[in-house]
Amino acid sequence: MPLLLLAIVLLGVFALLLLLWPLALWNRYRVGTSRRRPPRWLTRLNAWLIPASAVLFLAGMGIAQLFVPHAFSYAALGVLAGLALGGLGWLLTRVEHRPGQVWYTPNRWLVLALTLLVVARVFAGIWQAWERMRGGQAALAAWGPLGEPAGLFAVAGLVIGYHAMYAVALQWRLGRWLR
Repeated sequence: MPLLLLAIVLLGVFALLLLLWPLALWNRYRVGTSRRRPPRWLTRLNAWLIPASAVLFLAGMGIAQLFVPHAFSYAALGVLAGLALGGLGWLLTRVEHRPGQVWYTPNRWLVLALTLLVVARVFAGIWQAWERMRGGQAALAAWGPLGEPAGLFAVAGLVIGYHAMYAVALQWRLGRWLR
């Protein structure tokens, strides 16, 4: 009986998370496009820790390469594309200077594109798992790199690379104005 109750509770929690996911995505978009005043300590911390997490991600993909073909190369290409996208994102960011204050607002379209990319990545992972359970390897092979598990690592690398470049650019450009 306790195991059945545990299973029901776990299924309920999973269902609740599934139902709240659209709200979490909307909140992520809303926060991602809001006008912000960056604290100096957080800007510096992000400028060091997010690129470090990108390096750790690539190291993890180097280990994953032993089990998943092309994991490191796809992840590295994703990180490089993310770095370029982060530079573009910073160029599209609106910055406002006031005496003793600085505010920045990320580009709405780029934030929306990245949010939708994460949603597409989740659905692609579910689709890949479904096809593998059905034994549909031919259907996965027809999609080329998108049908491979390593293709999902490229998307993760893109998001990590974007945030790494954006954090470094934020510190580099706004560091002198931050209190």
